[in-house]
Amino acid sequence: MMANTRHFSQFLCAALLAALACAAPATPGRAERRIALAIGNDLYPNLPPDRQLKKAVNDAATIADALRSLGFEVILGSNLGRQAMIDRLAELTARLEPGDTAAVFFAGHGVAIAGVNYLIPSDVPAVSEGAEARVRGAALAEPDLIAELQAKSVRVALLVIDACRDNPFPRAAGRSIGNTRGLADAKPARGIFTLYSAGIGQTALDRLNNNDSSDNSVFTRVFAEQMKRPELHLGDLAVEVRERVAELALKATNDGGQPAPHEQTPAYYDQTLGGRIYLARPSGDGRAPALAAMPVQRAPRPPETQRTVLRPQRPSAAGESCARNAFETYCVSSVLRPQFGNSYGVANLFDASTGTAWVEGQAGNGVGEWITVEFDTLRSVKSFTVQNGYQKNNDIFRKNNRVRQLRVVFSGGETHTFTLEDRITVQSLTLAKPVQSYWVKFVIEEVWAGNKYKDTAVTKLRVNSDLVQ
Repeated sequence: MMANTRHFSQFLCAALLAALACAAPATPGRAERRIALAIGNDLYPNLPPDRQLKKAVNDAATIADALRSLGFEVILGSNLGRQAMIDRLAELTARLEPGDTAAVFFAGHGVAIAGVNYLIPSDVPAVSEGAEARVRGAALAEPDLIAELQAKSVRVALLVIDACRDNPFPRAAGRSIGNTRGLADAKPARGIFTLYSAGIGQTALDRLNNNDSSDNSVFTRVFAEQMKRPELHLGDLAVEVRERVAELALKATNDGGQPAPHEQTPAYYDQTLGGRIYLARPSGDGRAPALAAMPVQRAPRPPETQRTVLRPQRPSAAGESCARNAFETYCVSSVLRPQFGNSYGVANLFDASTGTAWVEGQAGNGVGEWITVEFDTLRSVKSFTVQNGYQKNNDIFRKNNRVRQLRVVFSGGETHTFTLEDRITVQSLTLAKPVQSYWVKFVIEEVWAGNKYKDTAVTKLRVNSDLVQ
């Protein structure tokens, strides 16, 4: 394996892109401002030579230039210690006023401890196993960073973190500090769009090989280019970045120049409200593009479709968690907190691994908890594919609750109820005839009881549909 990965530890890796639509109006009589902070840390004097980075400083400079082109004032810092990082953040927040747009980019090392992501300053001390408290005290916690921005009542905040790779603290004879890979699956807050530069259990490449001439990491070189496209809202931007990064990472080679395809598939969560959000949007009057929610533009539909099928509001609730999957948005009513190095988030419902599952997080046996799948445009739904329970292995499958009866509700009001099999298999639930719908809601009505836990799990859930012309 090439020593070309950056580090941010637990199991969802890397660039975390957060757009916090805080819905605070701009101060009357004052024009909205766009202010950004970009930090890149390459040098970690107290870490071993193989934990030094090569492109984080360049990544911060590249993103700073891109943000300037989008109308941001940018504060730039490189190889900053903890106090210097805090000072730069304080400089940013001191400039912000209600209604402004804020952006923060960090490239460097990171680690996840007990479900919390920490940005690692350049002066982090050398630590041994079991010294999590020392690392936490020397780092900057992601929730604290977000809280600082929210406290300023900014209208929109953008947070980009290209810092998720292998754990920066070498594994000792016992356990390492934090999990070995990826970001923690922190519970997303409403109004946040989160983009990770790699998926669950993946590392994100710093470079394709030792002769890679690009100044930037694999993720940042793609993201910096795509973020300037005015036709892309954040959902489309995430899809474009995901596809291009995944394709590029497969071209990696080893030190001998032989193909060493790397699996790196950016994942993302969308918690934004108020329509689609664009980073670059031409205004037609020469002003800087606004980073703001734009009204959702619906695809034109034939008149007869407009008369028979309206677009009802997708059912939602406080505390729900959502993730984007191509033209679909998955949302769930709750998520079990990460534990034992595992994440149980909504994106597990459509990823490629049977070792992951969505697990609801409410007290009780899961009855009443739900999953919704919303489409960008009207779809003709034909069937559903379900992997019931937590199908990681037979032991885990039996320990957790499985869905016994599932009620399916369509946007037009039609309802169907299915009884699921209690076994490790892929089940196909086919409708007697297709149903045209903008979204589908799956409600847990009854469960098969687990022999140890009351949490109800679903490994995968996919909707088979066609576009309505």
